[in-house]
Amino acid sequence: MRHFRVRSRLATIAVLAGLAGTALSSTNAAAQRDTAPVAPELAALVEGTDRGEPVQALLMLPNATGYGGGYDTVIDTLREHAEDSQREVMRRLEARDDITVLNRLWLTNMLVVELPAKTEALHALAELPGVSHLLPNFELTLPDVKESPDVRAQSHTWGVDKIEAARAWQDLDVTGTNAKVAVLDTGVAINHPDLAGKMATTDHRDPKHPGGWAEFDASGRRVDSLPRDSAVHGTHVTGTVVGGDTSGTAIGVAPDAEYMHGMVIPYGRGTFAQIAAGMQWAVAPTDINGQPAGSPPDVVSMSLGANGFLSEMIAPTQAIRAAGIVPVIAIGNNCGTAGTASPGNVRETIAVGATDSSDNVASFSCGGVVRKDQWAEPPAEWPEEWVKPDISAPGVDVHSAHPGGGYSTLSGTSMATPHTAGTAALMRSAAPDLSVDDLFTALADTSFWDDRNSPDRPDTRFGHGRINAYEATARVAVRSGITGMITGGASGDPVAGATVVVSPGKRTVTTDANGTFSTRLEPGAYELVVSVFGFEDATVSDVVVAKDSFTPVAVPLRSVPSGQLTGTVVFDESGDSVPGATISVLDVPRNIAATTGADGRYTMPLVPVGTYSVEVSHPSFTAPAPSQVTVTADAATTANFTLTRRPPSVAVVSSPESYAQEYVDRVFTPAGIPATAYSHSELEQAARHPVVLIGYNTSSGNYDPARVQAMLDTTDASGAGVLFVDHATGSLNGLRLLSRHTGQPEATWSTAGWTDGEDLRYEVTEEHPIFGDRKVGDHVMLAPVDSDLPKWAAWFAGYEGEGRRIIGALGRNSGVVGGGVAIDQRANNRHVLLSMHGADPGAWTADAKEIFHNAIAWVAPEPPVNAPNFASYDLTVSQDTVQVGEPVSVAVRVKNVGSSAGTYDAELKVGGSTFAVTPVTLAAGASTTVSWTITPDAVGTYLISVEHLATSFRVRTPVVTGVR
Repeated sequence: MRHFRVRSRLATIAVLAGLAGTALSSTNAAAQRDTAPVAPELAALVEGTDRGEPVQALLMLPNATGYGGGYDTVIDTLREHAEDSQREVMRRLEARDDITVLNRLWLTNMLVVELPAKTEALHALAELPGVSHLLPNFELTLPDVKESPDVRAQSHTWGVDKIEAARAWQDLDVTGTNAKVAVLDTGVAINHPDLAGKMATTDHRDPKHPGGWAEFDASGRRVDSLPRDSAVHGTHVTGTVVGGDTSGTAIGVAPDAEYMHGMVIPYGRGTFAQIAAGMQWAVAPTDINGQPAGSPPDVVSMSLGANGFLSEMIAPTQAIRAAGIVPVIAIGNNCGTAGTASPGNVRETIAVGATDSSDNVASFSCGGVVRKDQWAEPPAEWPEEWVKPDISAPGVDVHSAHPGGGYSTLSGTSMATPHTAGTAALMRSAAPDLSVDDLFTALADTSFWDDRNSPDRPDTRFGHGRINAYEATARVAVRSGITGMITGGASGDPVAGATVVVSPGKRTVTTDANGTFSTRLEPGAYELVVSVFGFEDATVSDVVVAKDSFTPVAVPLRSVPSGQLTGTVVFDESGDSVPGATISVLDVPRNIAATTGADGRYTMPLVPVGTYSVEVSHPSFTAPAPSQVTVTADAATTANFTLTRRPPSVAVVSSPESYAQEYVDRVFTPAGIPATAYSHSELEQAARHPVVLIGYNTSSGNYDPARVQAMLDTTDASGAGVLFVDHATGSLNGLRLLSRHTGQPEATWSTAGWTDGEDLRYEVTEEHPIFGDRKVGDHVMLAPVDSDLPKWAAWFAGYEGEGRRIIGALGRNSGVVGGGVAIDQRANNRHVLLSMHGADPGAWTADAKEIFHNAIAWVAPEPPVNAPNFASYDLTVSQDTVQVGEPVSVAVRVKNVGSSAGTYDAELKVGGSTFAVTPVTLAAGASTTVSWTITPDAVGTYLISVEHLATSFRVRTPVVTGVR
């Protein structure tokens, strides 16, 4: 069996140790996609395996969304959703004799299948209804573990001392009793003196420890085995969670907690299916026969992750938290430009960074501001950005258990994670009903933090701070406190995001979406000060908290004086009003925004008096700079805005598509240039853009001569410019693809790097706007001699005739090696060749970025004069939930805000794939409604989009009633 060892964006997951108008309609009989997207890595795996040999693939199906309730409700919802959505897929797979279903999971909605290495078998999987996308069962590895000198303390390890865990044992009498932690790792040495007798089990006579031990094979199926550690890592982290003190040194944070252990990375190597299956077992423990075995844990501890943003980790991690289990996960070691690792950077995790004995954050400990748009399919409810790690803990030179009964000292965020998991176990031991949100709030509020890394918390090094197990446990152990409700204004509506400062102690809590808050406090008298933007501060004195009770407090707030903000948004070329523009008040602690209607007008009521920066935005236009606006009491203030035409959109083509997305995120979005990522199999869609960038390509199998020729014909006819880029790696990057397809350039070369003491540069051989004001002989530095930028290089030769010519050479300080920059002035459009812009845009020099942007500007068609311009808005679906076979109407409004009549292709996408394209011809200033009918043929959640607009509907199985 071959598995795929993932590179790039499916990067290796590693254990982190040491580490209004006429209505038009278009109706389809059913919502049928062409095929589900197939990861290029899976296609390459099938292509590179001997025909007919077995290959594993992951069939990812839509996950349940919007579920809630208690543990039982969450688990039942997940299981029922998976059963419903997998039923038809299973029926069709069981009818085939060449594809075998190896495993089915419900924590993340996934099937693990084995197929013969044949493209037709892969295509058959992609055509299955209800499958959202296909991936290889990619492999996960354990990096080298670096052992440090022994730093054993006299009575406790320095980490246990630093977080004051022993003080919680002694002063609070909380040692972890009745708490359970599930550790997912390399396995565990169950008979280690500090771990013996602590593994959970439903049958103490059974050496397999049902409900406490599980091992999984590559497809995520259970292995019938006895507890063991296949490496060192699992025993070490488990020791830090629950280990004892038989050596004279206490190593564990919660020594009386019990633990479960799932071997998900045996011998330091595993698959995503193993990780996901382990997470599922941790949430709902079973024995080797699949029967329920014991209660779920309070905490799941995972010292593993992959650099970057692994969307497959979102659903199972969200499910763990929704089930009321605390997900404690390492943020990663040495994450490079990615900044953080998955699943630690998933919003719902409690991600842990590593500190040393002086509370310095370890150099290897990752951290960063995570953006929603860095994820391929982020949940709609996520904020635009958040800080990771969430918290920090001791992770340098950590002394803990070693297989064979001994001890070792290791460093990594892997070592910080079990300190935090053990602390969470102490907190659940003291307060069994403590919610995950309240647990984290207490953990964050009581943590040590200073401004050595940043003036404000959370920061990207400490997070909210370094944990203090005693203070966090003491706070939640209290059986008394205050519960409150904050309301505001004449309406008495709940006020979310209000800050409540409780004195003495100046404890700060924040109201939730329902306007409520709670905090545990010792009996006594307290004062509350409530503040929130838009309302006057309120003080409530002499709130008395009695023993073993929570005092309810209701605080009505009075609105501050306010006024109204109103105005119109227009398009500069025509002066016509623009619908669907968003106007936002900046730098205020709550969202104050409005959207223009069909007449381009907006109104924001009840804006607090003051002077603000107000901005307008619309994905289809370029917005002006924010305006300064002063709102006065009981008056309407007008703020009008004028939008301009956006630069031509760019299609970025790369396989895997994640490489293209890097260009979108790093190059085009910051420059305000609309850009969309495509794979090489989507050249037809890409060719509809005014500018097409043909980039990185991992497989020659992605080359389809007919598809490439169609792209060239389409762009020639439309006048779209094409930019071909190359790099030293890849099978058929854009420039090499052009050479293979047309014979021009006649030859291409590359090297994995120059020797030390040499640079990498373009040299101007002909003056051209791409080079700005540079003259012949000037250099464009790509990688200076003394930099650590990669000096891998690609170049070409023989590009001439019929408008083609080389205008820049590629070379180094020792001389020119070949062509680097070329142009093709064609009859109706332009081409540019750049030999050194095919990868790593984050590592480009300022000069390299300038050349790239100049090339984009030169190939782009001239902006139209008095042309049509279209704004889409108000995307709606007729029903949120339907049954299979029940039609759903989708409608979108479109307005031509340009200066002349024109035709707009309204493209409806379902699940990211084109469902229908409906042409709409509109006069200047006219608008219409475009509608479609979708008849879904499979259960699941259907994502609907038209341009930047998006919504969804859910399809459930038909309700069958009995006949009497």
